[in-house]
Amino acid sequence: MRFQDAINRAMPRKRIQKKRETKAAEPSKPNLVLKSDVSKVEDQEVSTAPLRVQEQLLDDETRTLQVELTNLLDAVQETETKMIEMSALNHLMSTHVLQQAQQIQYLYDQAVEATNNVERGNKELSQAIQRNSSSRTFLLLFFFVLTFSVLFLDWYSK
Repeated sequence: MRFQDAINRAMPRKRIQKKRETKAAEPSKPNLVLKSDVSKVEDQEVSTAPLRVQEQLLDDETRTLQVELTNLLDAVQETETKMIEMSALNHLMSTHVLQQAQQIQYLYDQAVEATNNVERGNKELSQAIQRNSSSRTFLLLFFFVLTFSVLFLDWYSK
């Protein structure tokens, strides 16, 4: 009905006013109905009949247009509601995508850091292996010198 009120405010209807001629009875004339007066009244009623039909057709067409426009307004409001819901879902999805992008960036940074740690660990392992081999050589040389020293001392003491 809001639509109907808007239509009525925008385009107020003009009612066809029937002109009824009421002649005041003259006191000097008697209240006699003449034949010519009766034919005038009949002509007037016959001429108003097409106006009534036209008015009825216009009213029917107006009601049909009102129903059609009301249905169109309902469809537009439903579409607007769906668009608002889609906008809210789009905002929610973009928020989640942003959070996921931040999480992916964090995971990437951690992967880079882990790669750097593995590289440093590999360097440390290779240095440990190198130190281990040099210490083994030193230890082997030390035992060799010690063994010959003991043998030499044993030979010298005899």
